Amino acid sequence: MAFFQQILTTLFIFSLLTISYADTDLSKLSKNIFIHFPIRKNQTTLQYYTSFQAVSFTTVDAVIDLGAQYVWFDCTSYVSPTYKRASCGSNRCKKASGSVCVGCNSAPRPGCSNNTCGVYAYNPYTEYLTAQELGEDTISVTSTDGESVLKEYDVPKIQFSCADSGIVQGLPGDHTKGLAGFARTQVSLVSQISSFFNLTRKFALCIPSSSENGNVGDIFIGGGQYLMPPVMVDQTLSFVSTPLVINPVSTGPVSSEGDASDEYFISVKDIEINGKRVAFDSSLLSFDKNGVGGTKISTVTPYTTLHSVIYKRVVKDFVKAAAAANIKRVKSVAPFGACFDSKTAPKTITGAGVPEIDLVLEGNGVRFKLYGSSSMVEVKKNVICLAFVDGGAEPRTSIVLGGHQLEDRVLEFDLAASKLRFTPSLLVSKTNCSHNREPPV
Repeated sequence: MAFFQQILTTLFIFSLLTISYADTDLSKLSKNIFIHFPIRKNQTTLQYYTSFQAVSFTTVDAVIDLGAQYVWFDCTSYVSPTYKRASCGSNRCKKASGSVCVGCNSAPRPGCSNNTCGVYAYNPYTEYLTAQELGEDTISVTSTDGESVLKEYDVPKIQFSCADSGIVQGLPGDHTKGLAGFARTQVSLVSQISSFFNLTRKFALCIPSSSENGNVGDIFIGGGQYLMPPVMVDQTLSFVSTPLVINPVSTGPVSSEGDASDEYFISVKDIEINGKRVAFDSSLLSFDKNGVGGTKISTVTPYTTLHSVIYKRVVKDFVKAAAAANIKRVKSVAPFGACFDSKTAPKTITGAGVPEIDLVLEGNGVRFKLYGSSSMVEVKKNVICLAFVDGGAEPRTSIVLGGHQLEDRVLEFDLAASKLRFTPSLLVSKTNCSHNREPPV
């Protein structure tokens, strides 16, 4: 078993061999602590979600959305003795940028009370936007320093939008009842957890390509230099970094004039296929005066989408490089524009042996390299397709780096330093982000 996989397995064995308990003594916490949440993948909808537990023992499965400003979930059947609503005009309301007052006509309950601070909850799949009650409650989180046992801590006053069942429509799976926002706002999940534990504002994702057989990936909030367990410090040379850039114009569903975007953007300078630059209008890679353009990272977009101008050139150059390698092209399968006979592509530890795609990023030779596992998707028996989608001629963002291209690598979002640090595909090291909580037999 590869070194990275051994560390993750050991981490979860510790959790099973010790008693987990609620602890509110934060004096024992160090700057090397990590708050851990699991990541699971819905294999049908290709969306990623996490789970957290309210003090009322209500488990909430929530979609992971890097660009979402808030945490929200369906409160229709939510019952908790510690739930509190935020009143209109209160400090809690101002912190969450609440701008409306909401009320209801039925008996008071979570998600239904009068003179309550309202914040906008947004479902990115249905584009449903509605003002919902802002509340707060206590949730339980799991902590580790990578060496010692795991503990559970109660985190009070976690703010979230207490939504109604209407907004849940379109979420992946029958069990997913909310959304966990990871944006740069004060009330995103990562910001609230970091603030409570006085941790550095950073988080890392290890997104699994599969959650079959109970496998999960990982979210780590806080932590040391590279956010991995301290025993892995000697592995940090595999990380490279590029600046997180700010889109000066908000890309969220609700914003005020002059607001910058809360989402995560990086600066792509070029795209290369087998080391050769793909020729297209490079101005598309920058923001214009309206904030249009650039490259965004998204966990709710299944496959990377490209501006039509970029997409057509990438497909053309990839097909040409594949033909030179005797990889046979076959009929396309929507929504993909180039598909191939997988029997004609060599098998490697990083997936199909197809032309390599590099996103050349800001920094000294920094590249986001896409091997076959990241650039291709199997759509049916013996057919693999280039896993990019045409985003149209006038997209809001020129490149949206989607979930398939983020899987099986460690991505660290360092908000304090405004940097994205990431590893190559873990498949290069013969491991991945999918692991089981159960110890090996």
